[in-house]
Parts: sequence; structure tokens; C-alpha cells
Amino acid sequence: MQTKIEQFQTFAFPNQDRVRTVVLAGIAVLALFVSMYVYVVGKIVFDVVAQRGAESSIRASQSAISSLEADYYVKIQSVTLADAGQVGLSESRDTLFASRSDFNATAFLSN
Repeated sequence: MQTKIEQFQTFAFPNQDRVRTVVLAGIAVLALFVSMYVYVVGKIVFDVVAQRGAESSIRASQSAISSLEADYYVKIQSVTLADAGQVGLSESRDTLFASRSDFNATAFLSN
């Protein structure tokens, strides 16, 4: 029975060497958790900042594209048939269309 009590006292009241080991292990585990927490929070913050930067860049690109589209539509409205004739385009008189009744046959139809 005495040996059981001595074993209990050995583990319940550890000597100075064991206390030092347990405290150092606890500090190491605490430092590990703190460093993991700092890494995760930093990663989240930097991802949010990068996402906001990307959204800003996308917004600027979309704005530039919208202004180019508006300019394009203005220029398209100013094109007339006379402009087409000046660059060498002419109206087609005999237009042919191709249609496929089955996979291998092609028929030409005149309009």
C-alpha cells in the first residue's frame, strides 16, 4: 500500500525537473497556438484586402469597357449606306443561302 501512496505523491506533486518540463511544454504549445492564430487572422485580413483591390480593378475595367461601348454605338449610328459605298461595299443582289436537309447533302437556294 505504501508504494501506491508514493507513486501517487510522485505524480501528484512532481519534483522540480518535471515541473520545468511541463511548464516549457505548455509554453511551447501556447506559442504554437498563438502563432497559428496570428497566421490565420493575417491571412484573412490580407485576403480581404486583396479582394477589395481586385474588385476595384474590375470596377475600373468595367467602366472603361462601358465607355468604349458607348463610343462604339455612337459611331455605329453615324455610319450610313453612303459611307459603305465609299469603302467599297455594295448591296448584294443575288444572295444564296445554304441549307442542310441531312448530314451529307447541301442545297443552294436563291432568294
